[in-house]
Amino acid sequence: MEKKKPGRPAGAKTAAKETVPETKAAAVEVNETAGVKAAETKETEAAVKAEAVEKKDQAEKEVAKMKKTTRTAKKTKAAQEELKPEIILQFQGNESAVGEAVEKAKAQFVSEGHRMSSIKTLQLYLKPEEFAAYYVINQKFAGKVDLF
Repeated sequence: MEKKKPGRPAGAKTAAKETVPETKAAAVEVNETAGVKAAETKETEAAVKAEAVEKKDQAEKEVAKMKKTTRTAKKTKAAQEELKPEIILQFQGNESAVGEAVEKAKAQFVSEGHRMSSIKTLQLYLKPEEFAAYYVINQKFAGKVDLF
C-alpha cells in the first residue's frame, strides 16, 4: 500500500503548478497599480506638506505681528504710567516738592508703629502759611509734617 501524505489531495501538485503563472501575473498587476497609487500618494503628500508649511509661515507672521502690537501697547502704557509730574510749592521764598511732603507723611506714619503696606489712601493738605502739611491716611489716621 502506498502511503499518502495527509492534508494534500491527489493532483494538488499539478494544480499548484498551473496557478503559479496566474498568481505571478496578478502580483505584477497589483504591483503596477500600487506603483501608480504610490506615485499619486507621494504627490498628494507633497501637496499636503507644502500646504502645511504655508499655513505655518502664515501663523508665524501673525504671531510676529501680534508680538509687535503687544510690545507697542506695552511701551505706550509704560510711557503713560511713568509720567509722574513733580509739583513744587513756593511760598515766601521757600520751596518744597510735594512728593517730599508725601514721603515725610509716610515715614512719620511708619515711625508711629504702623506698616507701610497698610496705607490704602493718603490725602495731603498743604498749608504754606503755617509751613506745614497735614495728612490723613486710610480716613483714620491724621498727622502733621513740616513743609519746608
